[in-house]
Amino acid sequence: MIYSIWGQNNMESMSLIRYISLLIIGIMILTTAHAGTVTVSKTSPYEVQWQHNYGSDWSGGRFQGPQPIGDCDNDGENELLIAGRDGTLQVMEWDEQTRSYEESAALHSPFYWYFLIRELLTGISPPDAGGFAIGDVTNDGENEIVATWYGAVYKYSNGQYNLIGLNNWIFKNGGGNGDCFVGDCDNDGENEVIMSGGGGSRQNPVPEIVILKWVSGVLEKVAVYDDEANPGYAFMAGLGDTDNDGENEIAVGITNYGNGPEDHNRLLVLDWNKQEEVFEPTILLETRGWNEAPFGGWCADSDGDGIDEIHFGYVAPRVSFFDWDEDSYVCSYDMFWDGEGMLIEGLNVGDVDDDGIAEVCVGTDIVHILQWDGSTYVEEAVIDETYGDLAVVNVGDCDNDGKNEINVAPVFVDDGMDYIEWVFKYNGP
Repeated sequence: MIYSIWGQNNMESMSLIRYISLLIIGIMILTTAHAGTVTVSKTSPYEVQWQHNYGSDWSGGRFQGPQPIGDCDNDGENELLIAGRDGTLQVMEWDEQTRSYEESAALHSPFYWYFLIRELLTGISPPDAGGFAIGDVTNDGENEIVATWYGAVYKYSNGQYNLIGLNNWIFKNGGGNGDCFVGDCDNDGENEVIMSGGGGSRQNPVPEIVILKWVSGVLEKVAVYDDEANPGYAFMAGLGDTDNDGENEIAVGITNYGNGPEDHNRLLVLDWNKQEEVFEPTILLETRGWNEAPFGGWCADSDGDGIDEIHFGYVAPRVSFFDWDEDSYVCSYDMFWDGEGMLIEGLNVGDVDDDGIAEVCVGTDIVHILQWDGSTYVEEAVIDETYGDLAVVNVGDCDNDGKNEINVAPVFVDDGMDYIEWVFKYNGP
């Protein structure tokens, strides 16, 4: 096994493709973000429940995990996972006495002691968890934590989180792995781990989607989707029943860094063909250029019709939502926020104002809270005390009071600004 998270010949960080691309587009767009001045909203009904300052150093940047809120120690209460460029995955628990989120565990990559020794000798920091999730990976009725550093799976037992499995196929073949999602993508009644990433170019054949499954105590690669016509990189994938057929589909955006004459960014829905055992793609949209590079693919019912919609964000502060209309997908909403920060995976759906109706939370450098009004999505509120490029926008019940909170954090900020993680809570009428 090659102990590398950049690929076969490089051991310096999580994903070369992801980092370099985000760095380039961050430099390109940060100058347009409202990161220089923090403006506290006078009208927003959302208040800061908790925040933590990770400092102004580059290592303070935070990463998105698509399923970071859940019961990962199986005690009946949710935890919140936080990770970034500091090589640590924090497990945070709400403490009712201190009214704060406290770290109950800090996880690191497999072979961590090796990386610490390497850091002493070379100054190269240990690898980061670019993506992470809480879900029942082993299909035993209990949740585990999975992270993109080697596809590592951690299970809570005997008072601690223990590494129980990993799969390094993506990295030892020279690819990158941006995120992971736990769910049943082949509709066999058991969960798989959907790894999104890829080789990023026509010269690197690593598929954009790699499916891992827990089989007889081992995490095995059981399927892939390789966009051979337009090879690229997938930052994040979503999962849901998006065409109302009773089976789940994967929604994914694939970015091609070359953007040559034959290269496009593509927004896809992947259906699993059980007979052929392959994913069959449906193209939702093709775009070109860096600003139109897609992130995400979050699947959830945001208009209350009982069918999951697909929610995509782009490098440009833009979103597109797709809805199933009897026999095809249609774009039901498209919005661009000129002059705001990048929309880097900062997109999530849930009832955040306790009205029984789901909202779509969109993070640029601020958080736009949208709700379906019967004909379109309208902006109910804005959280504008955030800043930077918000890679993190999560919705879930972090404090176990039966109501959802919004977890927000940036991956890029202007020089000299601090990287801050916030949890916002609705405090309206």
